[in-house]
Amino acid sequence: EIAKIAAILFTAGYLADKKEKEINSLTGTIIPMLLICGIYGVLIMMQPNMSTAATVVAIIIAMMFIAGVRISYFVILLAIGAAAGLLYIFAGGGYHLDRVTSFLDPFADPQGDSYQVVQSLLALGSGGLFGKGLGNSIQKTLYLPEPQNDFIFAVAGEELGFVGSAVIIILLLFITIECIFIARKAKDTAGRLICCGVGALVGFQSFVNISVASGLLPNTGVTLPFVSYGLTSLWSLYIGIGLVLNVGLQPKKY
Repeated sequence: EIAKIAAILFTAGYLADKKEKEINSLTGTIIPMLLICGIYGVLIMMQPNMSTAATVVAIIIAMMFIAGVRISYFVILLAIGAAAGLLYIFAGGGYHLDRVTSFLDPFADPQGDSYQVVQSLLALGSGGLFGKGLGNSIQKTLYLPEPQNDFIFAVAGEELGFVGSAVIIILLLFITIECIFIARKAKDTAGRLICCGVGALVGFQSFVNISVASGLLPNTGVTLPFVSYGLTSLWSLYIGIGLVLNVGLQPKKY
């Protein structure tokens, strides 16, 4: 969690000093940032934690795009990241590959690799429009593993229903959009990149977590920002939002 904020601050500081011509230099920007992505990715995946590694790399690439890296380079970076992830999954095998196969047909093995996803879908479906009431989830007490972290959105869907789930999504979307609005008003490049980095963090993690809970992506260990249990995660997010608010308070130079 701390690595995410550190990556945002380092990337913002590194790219802010680059001039317009330098930002698209292979030796001055692209290759050094690829090395940073590689170092972050390898160290975090050694834990192992592929989902967090992918999150950090995605944030860095998004910040590079905001800084002015050409579309062609941006597409190449995304392709390299996707290829590396797929190679790791299919060449390494193990539980990563099992999660992909269970995602393709979750009801083929509902008591095995697809157990979490199936129970999550049952929780979301049983919530209906307005839910069973706060604290009245059945899935979280008997069936759904990790209901406080990875699948907290499924519990919210069961207890608060479609309306409550929509409110959570809208609030997270508002936080992401507000980060972008503040970035547009930032007085310098570093502030703009910090805001965009924090917005990418909140937006990307929210999208992945909600997509996993609803069966749109393979099972990963990404938490739902400001909702999932975890003091370190909450603390790092508060630091990120504090940085964004600080940028917003800086007077813009005209």
